[in-house]
Amino acid sequence: MIKNEEEFIELISRNFERIRDIPKNWLGVGDDAAKIFSNDESLIFCTDAMVENVHFKTHHNYNDVGWKSIVSNQSDLASMGAYPIAFCVTLGINKGLNQNKIKKLYEGMNSACKEFGGYLVGGDVVKSETSFISIAAIGTLYNPKRIMVRSSAKKGDLVAHTGNIGDSGAGLFKLENNISKNNDSQIKKFLRPIPRIKEAKKAIEIGIKCCIDLSDGLEKDLMRICKASQVEIIINFEKIRTSKELNNLYKNKSFQDQVLSSGEDYELILIGDEKKINSLKEKMYLNIIGKVIDNKKSDLKFLNNSSEIKQKSNNYDHFKS
Repeated sequence: MIKNEEEFIELISRNFERIRDIPKNWLGVGDDAAKIFSNDESLIFCTDAMVENVHFKTHHNYNDVGWKSIVSNQSDLASMGAYPIAFCVTLGINKGLNQNKIKKLYEGMNSACKEFGGYLVGGDVVKSETSFISIAAIGTLYNPKRIMVRSSAKKGDLVAHTGNIGDSGAGLFKLENNISKNNDSQIKKFLRPIPRIKEAKKAIEIGIKCCIDLSDGLEKDLMRICKASQVEIIINFEKIRTSKELNNLYKNKSFQDQVLSSGEDYELILIGDEKKINSLKEKMYLNIIGKVIDNKKSDLKFLNNSSEIKQKSNNYDHFKS
């Protein structure tokens, strides 16, 4: 039984030669997107899906669902240092996905493409008991000689993030518990996130080589970098930027756990040497939270005012029942 996404990736990467034995100048399974060379240009590919009752509910505004389905892919492209070119959309439809909802869905996708780039160029429609939206995205690197990947963190590098951490999870918590107000920024962050495309372009221009988009929670995504780069990272929890409202929201829950496990923020984790990270901080809203301290083992530690946080967060995983 596959326990998590990492085991799934290891299984397919180890056993199938058309996944394992790709050309040397390509980048395949294991990062937020893939890279291939075609006519001397680097094309970046990724895919993401949203499933009814997992990522959205039937009573949600389908304009928001369409927007988010595109943005999640735009964010993956950004994390590699790429901008979007085109998207193919596969819809799984049932009786509940009527013409009005489909129209709203495509209005949202169209708006995200107009705002952040890319065209809707094709796809497929299939009958399904559970409705879903699966997006295949194609992008290209801002600089064909530069790419940001999970495996390039080095000892001595600083760890930083864009935006606030935990707002999207807070928005979901509010929706599930009927806690809402007009123009709630956290609910908006959950329903209509913003891909950090401009920030990724600046990071590439400065020479940042290590990045991941924050989609599955801070702890889980940072651990992916630790494993890919074979490094140990220490994060100072008190330096993580969160909104003032977050601590009050989780009165009966672990504030620390929510910050470490909150997914779908679509912020960027950027890792690079001190000079480059500080130069980048002068050009954008960036928060330094930790450091790569070792290149002999893969490990991740969180300190809160110098005391290690022992409890691991409860990150979402599709392989958990």
